[in-house]
Amino acid sequence: MKNIVKEIESKFSNHDDFFIEEELVDKTAIYLIGFNTLVDLPKSKLYVQQMAASSTSLKVLLTNLSDQINVDTAQIIKSVLEGKLVIVSKDDEENAVIDPIAQNLSSSIEEPKNESPIQSSTDAFGEDININVGMIRKSLNTERLCHCSYQVGELEKRKLSMLYVKGRAPNDLIEKVNQQLNQIKSDIETIDDLNKQFGQRRLSPVSHLFATELPVQAIHSLKKNRIVLFLDNCPFALVFPHLVWDMLSSVNDRNFPFVLSFMLRLFRVIGVVATLILPALYVALVSVNPEVFKTDLALFVLKSREGIPLSAFLETIAMVVLVDLILEAIVRLPKSVGPAITMVGGVILGQAVVEAKLVSNLLVIVITAIVIASSAVIGMQNSLYIRLLKYPILILASLFGILGVFTGFIFTIIYLASLTSNDIPYLTFRIEQKGDTK
Repeated sequence: MKNIVKEIESKFSNHDDFFIEEELVDKTAIYLIGFNTLVDLPKSKLYVQQMAASSTSLKVLLTNLSDQINVDTAQIIKSVLEGKLVIVSKDDEENAVIDPIAQNLSSSIEEPKNESPIQSSTDAFGEDININVGMIRKSLNTERLCHCSYQVGELEKRKLSMLYVKGRAPNDLIEKVNQQLNQIKSDIETIDDLNKQFGQRRLSPVSHLFATELPVQAIHSLKKNRIVLFLDNCPFALVFPHLVWDMLSSVNDRNFPFVLSFMLRLFRVIGVVATLILPALYVALVSVNPEVFKTDLALFVLKSREGIPLSAFLETIAMVVLVDLILEAIVRLPKSVGPAITMVGGVILGQAVVEAKLVSNLLVIVITAIVIASSAVIGMQNSLYIRLLKYPILILASLFGILGVFTGFIFTIIYLASLTSNDIPYLTFRIEQKGDTK
């Protein structure tokens, strides 16, 4: 192997999808160079062999294949990153950059089903891990994008890919994740199985991984010094570590002027706080600390609860559980049935319980506000865990009133602040430390 091929191989030593294949053409050895996530190697080799059959020499073959012949090493590296197939003769005397038979990266790409990007590309990741890596590499065509692949599992071997940008993701973070992935011995059937490999959070609703199906969001995370993992047959990019900012900010926010972007993020913060404390505040103010209200407002609340046999806590806990059940049913049921469940659960059942005087009109308004507020945050998993964390605060509010609300809210913040992923706190807004480019 001559110098030019060795130099290219050294340049892409951290890219497991990089290949150098040796072939014989007219009794002359050549090297085929490229990325197998961008180049369909079997079909491209067949194409080269067919062209070689009608060529009298290697020089004629290269001339027939391409008009970029005998380019320098920098151009070869650039072409490889762009998804081209490079042919280099074994004696290093001849080379050519050709358009290969490319991997099909577009036919199975669909629109996202769990996220709604605004003023942005609507491509979403699929289940083929090579296509997912290719989508990232197609948009982020820099040699600093590193790709490490793994085979994990005991009975069922699954492909796992780790992507990071050299010089951005901290070196110690890369080494720790690489070590944790190499130590996986059990089968990885779900994202939670992979999540457990980064440290057990058995009773924690917060994952180490933030799942996104938008390539633009995954690329943004790579640029922000983080690591992206892909699991085969999983149509999500798993960003590590998961930070609180993922719940409040999306890269698509930057499509708007700063003021609008700031407003969107402020609304999400309000949504999180409202989801956590709004039902607890209702219970505290109605049943434990009604003296906080002004007289006319207290009379309005009293009138709205007139004839209701349940205590404020019981009617609130019944309604929030019922609404969470309806939301879960809507997610699980087919789309053709989901709207009907929304109508039955949200409108008919809500109106029925009010007319039957089981809950107050005021509580229905509060519950509706909670459902809307919890949907304002980014990521389904974030919405779920915020909805879960409201229950302890609700119980404290029923016992200690407003004092219980604020105590529960502060303990929730303390709990979230105690979470770490490989020593990176969950409440960190961004990873400032950068890795070495060497």
